[in-house]
Amino acid sequence: MTAVTVKKRKKSRSFERRLEKTAYAFIAPAAILLIIFCIVPMVASFYISTQKMGVDLSKAEFVGLDNYTKSLSDRRFIQSILVSLRYTAIEVPLQMVIGVVLSALLAKNTFLNKLFRGIYFLPVVASAVTVGVTWQLVMHSNIGIFTYWLKLMGVADPNWLNNTSTALYVVVFVAIWKTFGISAIILVSAIQNIPDSLFEAAAIDGAGKVRQFFSVTLPSVMPSFWFLLMTRIIGSLQMFDIVYTMTGGGPSRSTTTMVVYIYDQAFNSMNKTGYATAMSEFLFLFIMLITIVMYTIMNKTSD
Repeated sequence: MTAVTVKKRKKSRSFERRLEKTAYAFIAPAAILLIIFCIVPMVASFYISTQKMGVDLSKAEFVGLDNYTKSLSDRRFIQSILVSLRYTAIEVPLQMVIGVVLSALLAKNTFLNKLFRGIYFLPVVASAVTVGVTWQLVMHSNIGIFTYWLKLMGVADPNWLNNTSTALYVVVFVAIWKTFGISAIILVSAIQNIPDSLFEAAAIDGAGKVRQFFSVTLPSVMPSFWFLLMTRIIGSLQMFDIVYTMTGGGPSRSTTTMVVYIYDQAFNSMNKTGYATAMSEFLFLFIMLITIVMYTIMNKTSD
């Protein structure tokens, strides 16, 4: 090996080290933020879940895993899990069906379609608290304009927000109204990326619009569909703001989701911040499990 070759190799290694340092420098800000806002809170959350303490985190008393065992025998927590699952089972399928149908109708870049896309997307950018308070006033049993119209049409006592059999459905309706625009827009983008040659080939084979939708459009947008399905399930299990502003978890806890109950225990009960954190750890594990399962299914269907 000549001296020139050795010198070239040293320069090459030096250049590679500089590239590595540059790469680490670019990664460092994101890594620091990830550690500060994700890793550290996760560790702190687990520590708090093993303590008996108030919301100000003072006078902590180590209780080990007692908070976890207590939550598993808490009937109200179990009830909140069932409410969250019921809410998710109703909201997510309706959300996805509405998103798919609207995306198919709004896929073409006509003036009216662009106008309706903007209109449907407006609730997405609105604050969830604002949406919840507005709809709570609209459907109020005494001053609500919607209930006033229903009374004029002869509907007796349309007090749906204070009825245990209807309150959850009202919340589902408002949640879908608030978020269906993002599902439709994402699916519209996916449909617009489908090559026209696929539709032309299907038309030559004699496929009509409905057949093209099920044979070409749906299979082509499945990656986006699975992504939306996974995010909607996660979002539904974390539902809080619309429920809290519209019903506060009532009536008779019929709309008390997991996050609403966790919030109530953390901020409205004495010395139960650690207990609420333990329940939030269960929610985190549950969502992580669902994410892993959904991600596995997504990979298998895309292969």
